[in-house]
Amino acid sequence: IDLAEMAVSAVGLEFTPSPLDTDRIIKAKFDEKVLKKIRLFVFDDDNLDSSERFSACFVGNDAEALPTVSYLPGSHLTPVYLRLGVDDLPNEAKDIASQVSGGFQNASFGNEEELNSLVEEVVGWMMGKGPSRTRSGRGSKKVAGLIDAEIVD
Repeated sequence: IDLAEMAVSAVGLEFTPSPLDTDRIIKAKFDEKVLKKIRLFVFDDDNLDSSERFSACFVGNDAEALPTVSYLPGSHLTPVYLRLGVDDLPNEAKDIASQVSGGFQNASFGNEEELNSLVEEVVGWMMGKGPSRTRSGRGSKKVAGLIDAEIVD
């Protein structure tokens, strides 16, 4: 049972269709022709991702008939990026906002670089390109810094 299912059952909510019914619907509605057109976008740090469950509905299918998967940096909220600056406000509000903001000129939520990676990947998919990063690259962690070494015999 995943975290979302536990939380929902704890408060007594019930969703329709159930996860099992959803799996059956997916199996019935997604034939090989449709699956070839689907791209799943999976984020490295997405604890709410259900792409593996979706893909499990097609276990036993020919690998050619499975959806392609793009692995991307980010989390479930990567598609959300908001930025508001004083300069974005109407002229009538700029002076007041500047005074009230205590010197802050811009505020943002999200990661613009990760959003741009997602946008580039979606555009690539729409243009017929394959995933830029496949499962083999998933989970690789970037190490910050630079290592400068010299091998001495």
